[in-house]
Amino acid sequence: MPATLRMTLCEIRDDLHILRRMVAARGHIETIQGIDALIGIAEAEAIKVIRRIDRAA
Repeated sequence: MPATLRMTLCEIRDDLHILRRMVAARGHIETIQGIDALIGIAEAEAIKVIRRIDRAA
């Protein structure tokens, strides 16, 4: 997999975790739960894409 794609996926994941920490600091529980769901979906999709690209290489 191209290093730039892998870096982009990692940066998106890191940004979601930063967003979660910022929201958590403000105590918005429902928003935190929504962000957690998005993080889970994003990570699962990233893993699928990485596996597909690695298999094709």
